[in-house]
Amino acid sequence: MFLVSVLWTGFFVVNFNIAMMIPLLPFIQADIGLTPSQAGLVLAAFPVTALVGNLALGPFIDRFGRRRFIVTGAAACALLFVATAVAGSAALIALGRAASGLFMPMVGASVFAAIADYVPPADRARVAGYVTTAAPIAFLLSMSLGVVSGGLLAWQLPLLAMAMVCLALAVAASRLPPTPRMALAGQPVTARTYRDRLLSLSLDSGTRLLLLSYLCWSGAVFVFLGLYPSWVVQNGLPGRGAGTIGAMLFLGEIGGLLGALLAGRLAGLFRHPLGFCALAAIMAAAVVLAVPLGAGHLAFQAVAYGIFAFCRDLMLALILGGAMLVVGAAQRGSLNAVLNVIYQTGASLAGVAGAWLHAFDPGFTANAAAACALFAASGLMLWRITRLRVPTLA
Repeated sequence: MFLVSVLWTGFFVVNFNIAMMIPLLPFIQADIGLTPSQAGLVLAAFPVTALVGNLALGPFIDRFGRRRFIVTGAAACALLFVATAVAGSAALIALGRAASGLFMPMVGASVFAAIADYVPPADRARVAGYVTTAAPIAFLLSMSLGVVSGGLLAWQLPLLAMAMVCLALAVAASRLPPTPRMALAGQPVTARTYRDRLLSLSLDSGTRLLLLSYLCWSGAVFVFLGLYPSWVVQNGLPGRGAGTIGAMLFLGEIGGLLGALLAGRLAGLFRHPLGFCALAAIMAAAVVLAVPLGAGHLAFQAVAYGIFAFCRDLMLALILGGAMLVVGAAQRGSLNAVLNVIYQTGASLAGVAGAWLHAFDPGFTANAAAACALFAASGLMLWRITRLRVPTLA
């Protein structure tokens, strides 16, 4: 149980860190006076540097062990969250987010690899399901508390709270046992290591489709979610107040929690475990496309956001829960890092594109249409995986 708690907290920190700037952005804009381009820079700063961090760190995590990197990454991020909270300009906030992108991947690329290190094979799917529930809870708290604290208190509070959580994670992770020797890569990290790891992940057609669908999933989530709170506050539900909108987002994120918890059971109703994942992608595409049509209607936005969150986190649980089955023990950190790279790439590109689309169309139709197309593409690729002769995921 201690192991699950530590890894759950690690995955919570990773997801809260990614999501927390989204609801805080309109309040940072009001406090500091960010332009639309500066807002896009603040959103993109973390995922851009995290992309580099994940690519560089994966083989080192496989070589030296997951515990060491969780401790180091969490401790460094605790300091960086405090530094970002006291920053007083767009440049300093973006710099703090960029620096976090070099250390947060130490945690993110280690969590699911550590499950395979410490948990017996028969229990890994169950434990992975437990850990994955951290994502919807992180989104739930970050979206709702971000709006409430930013609108009623101060936008710096979530950053300071995360600093304390990261410090506690570093202390707790230091008590984990070392990574088993058999799960460590024995060869030194060289340029050939990076080439071999990336090449091996791109050869299998099922794995390649899985990674591409994950890229489309992350892009869809952030081109929609990146500016959704700003649109809701400013245009979607004008006059409702930060407390009401925060409560709506909180209730909607309960749908995400249900999606993660029910993912395994619902996937079992289909011949292939990714069959329901593909269906969820199409459901999400339809829902996000309809969101701008419900401007001004609180109940419509609450239900639509709840369905979006359900599909988002169900897909996340099924994709991440099965990904560790496709590689050997000594490559789990690398695959975890590649998945994070894909996530950060989609998030960074979508963050910038979402800001541009919202500036072009304040009515949010352009963001919704782009998210719809990306969700549909992800669903199509997941469906193609289910048509393979031998399923990629067990």
